Amino acid sequence: MTTKRAYTIAINIVLLTLFISLALGQEAARRAASGKVIEVRVAAPSLKGNLLGDPVEQSVAIYLPPGYDTSPSKRYPTIYLLHGFGGDSKTWSGEGPSRFNIPPLLDSMMGGGRIREMIVVAPSARNAYGGSFYSNSAVTGNWEDYICRDIVGYVDANYRTLARSSSRGIAGHSMGGYGATVLGMKHPEIFSAIYALSPCCFGLEGDLGETNPVWARVLRLTAREQVPREPRSSEDFFTTAFVALSAAFSPNPGRAPLYTDMPFHERDGRIQKNDAVYAKWQSKMPLYMVEDYKQNLLRLRGIFLDYGQKEEFSHIRSATSSLSKALADRQIPHVFEVYEGGNHGNKVRERLETRLLGFFSDKLDFSNP
Repeated sequence: MTTKRAYTIAINIVLLTLFISLALGQEAARRAASGKVIEVRVAAPSLKGNLLGDPVEQSVAIYLPPGYDTSPSKRYPTIYLLHGFGGDSKTWSGEGPSRFNIPPLLDSMMGGGRIREMIVVAPSARNAYGGSFYSNSAVTGNWEDYICRDIVGYVDANYRTLARSSSRGIAGHSMGGYGATVLGMKHPEIFSAIYALSPCCFGLEGDLGETNPVWARVLRLTAREQVPREPRSSEDFFTTAFVALSAAFSPNPGRAPLYTDMPFHERDGRIQKNDAVYAKWQSKMPLYMVEDYKQNLLRLRGIFLDYGQKEEFSHIRSATSSLSKALADRQIPHVFEVYEGGNHGNKVRERLETRLLGFFSDKLDFSNP
């Protein structure tokens, strides 16, 4: 073998070794830049005694950021991410239809330095009627307390969180957007920033009102078995949602089998307001709560409301716009955006990437003690 050939072989071996080392280093860096999802069952004493028979232990998915294991002394802000009607704790973390599979997005954005590292908590609020609306109810259980006390307490006790309101944000989609807004309004001592994606139920307007013909069907229900468990049409969906809302907003433990009062009744073939119950519903809706909770809202570090340009639910379009105006009239800082091309669910993951995660990365307090 000539000296020149031996030299060439040696150079090639060195280059190959460097290439392999670089590839292994990149793979190690990729793995190091990945977070992990932990799925746990959490005791839910706030739900004890509910009349729907829902368990007092609930599923929660918890995302720990890429640096959680490698920086054992560091503590992190927390985002509580609430799912929509019919969803569960895997709505945000799982794969498949109606699931958003956000852990790879979180890995990419946190690992790439586009946002700061945060813990993300996705509790379940699904009950026997399909959704609790994150409300305290004598029928469905105290779901507001479950989120604010049981879940927040569990997460702070078991993970390295920055256990203060300035480092906690709350967000959600549809029913979850409603829940995030109400819980944020009522509990600035727990949460300091709100993001509501296409939030439902801000006001008794549009397709929530008496002009929706589904109310006639709901008012004639005589058994829980008549409430569709797996809605297959718009009529089925509204039937189930109206029963669930009534159980959350106007529960009546003495009125079996649904245990609800309804905000409308039927008189002479016409759907009319049931004034006392209608007022109960309004007392649970952000559009009518703004004045009472003005000082709480002014304490928050940020509020962001949005919905898509092609949003299908008319009450979401009108009530979210009305809430933005009510906030502006009271000089409560917030951002409101109607985004191009969006319907109720087609751009949720995109909105997390382009708006929501950056919003919390900017607004929450990351300072470690």
